[in-house]
Amino acid sequence: MAGQTAVAQAAPRKSHVARGIAFAALGGICWGFSGTCAQLMTSELGVPVTWITCVRLLLGALIFLVACLFKNWRSLRAVLRDKRSLLRIAAFSMFGVLLTQISYLSSISYTNAGTGTVLERLGLVVIMFIVCVRVRRWPKPRELFGLVFALGGTFLIATKGNIGALAIPAEGLMWGVVSAFALAAYTLIPGKALAKWGSFIVTGLAMLLGGTVATVFIQPWNIPVHVTPDLVGVMAAMVLIGTFAAYLFYLQGITDAGPVRAGLVGCVEPVSATVISAVWLGTPVTPVDVVGIAMIVVMVLLVTQREEAPAKGEGGLDGSPDDLPPFEGRASLLGYYRVRPAVHDDFVRFQQVLEDGHEALDELGIEEKGAKKYPSERRVMRAIDWGTAYVVTIPERGGSEDEDAEGERIIGVFAVDPRGDAAYARSSGAHWLTESPDPPGGEASYAALHWVCVASEARRRGVGMFILGEAERIAKAAGKRSLRCDVYEGNGPMRALLVEYGFSPCGSIVLGDRLGRERRRDVFERIW
Repeated sequence: MAGQTAVAQAAPRKSHVARGIAFAALGGICWGFSGTCAQLMTSELGVPVTWITCVRLLLGALIFLVACLFKNWRSLRAVLRDKRSLLRIAAFSMFGVLLTQISYLSSISYTNAGTGTVLERLGLVVIMFIVCVRVRRWPKPRELFGLVFALGGTFLIATKGNIGALAIPAEGLMWGVVSAFALAAYTLIPGKALAKWGSFIVTGLAMLLGGTVATVFIQPWNIPVHVTPDLVGVMAAMVLIGTFAAYLFYLQGITDAGPVRAGLVGCVEPVSATVISAVWLGTPVTPVDVVGIAMIVVMVLLVTQREEAPAKGEGGLDGSPDDLPPFEGRASLLGYYRVRPAVHDDFVRFQQVLEDGHEALDELGIEEKGAKKYPSERRVMRAIDWGTAYVVTIPERGGSEDEDAEGERIIGVFAVDPRGDAAYARSSGAHWLTESPDPPGGEASYAALHWVCVASEARRRGVGMFILGEAERIAKAAGKRSLRCDVYEGNGPMRALLVEYGFSPCGSIVLGDRLGRERRRDVFERIW
């Protein structure tokens, strides 16, 4: 039957592992640049690392959030209503962004830079262990060899091959272990939030929270710092390249390539720091440094080898996200919520969501006239058969927090009819933005949007705005110039949503049915 054949096949999952490895490497290179800037500010300009930490986080957060406001402010507002994602971002901020800096700097203060770096990179072992346990597999040979080369290369570059340089007092060892787990938390915690909202929003909010907490406790305004043009220039470079670009690229690397590969490739940081320090600060490069760099290059080559598709249940943790542009999330690109044409098996749930809509109208004091509520079951079934009825779904969750890729739950419904609405032609009072022949006299140049309803448990999560975006996409794909709809006069929330999205009020009309019953509706249109 038509409704049964209208099921939209899920888009094939496209791997971006190579892109993720490139971004993770860029992130590591930018972090190496950040380390060189920090070295210059602390050694040459006498700036305390605590002051640097507060300033870089807050300025980095400002850049990320301003970019979000100009790029996709609706997603920024929507994430503030997503409690689950906010909790994950808060955990990422505290145990990832902030704790990595505090523990790493504390470890160095009790030991030295080489020891602190080696201890921090032990977090790669933690990352690999956690990922393998979660996806129930053994480490892959290339991952194990990559781990050995990554740690070995980091050791050689950080200590110049002198094992005696690993001076580890008890306090230094403690902070070093904490830094290793913080690196793992930084890599593993934000995964689902990144996939849903993208690295701009997640990183901006995490930096804002982490920077605020650090500022409250450190109080950088009480730290004497002599601000000079040189300091401003170096700090600006550190914020733009060593913070904004570094976090943006590395977190996109996690999304594309997975935490194991991204964590390993991130070991290019000491290579970057060595090369940049040699070029910029004149730091000598020893033969041991060259060997360490070669080992890390071998590690990168190992983890970039093409592998078979990930096993079921592994993709979300080890790279193979849906095909999205860089730095975007599913929710901000109309993908966390998914839309497909409704089928006959959806009929019962479709009606339940419509009933939620009727109850919402009752709460607004809107009385729907007639014994039968609109739309009728027959009309819904006809729309399903014609392929003009759509459902909004989210991945169904089981008992754990992990998503079951094969399950889905319907949280919204709507209809988009590319043939227009003959009732608009029979009514008067509307001042449409476009001229269009109306059915049945001719082919409409607009599509008609109807039955926008969101399940009661999914309200205030951006689903309504998502539906409007998808309806516009469907109308454009059908070659239409605009999208028209009508709403009850008293439906303030829907009216506000339409105006916010970009619909223009076009007056009001009186719709009548075959029984002579009339109902007044406000009409809207959006053109493109």
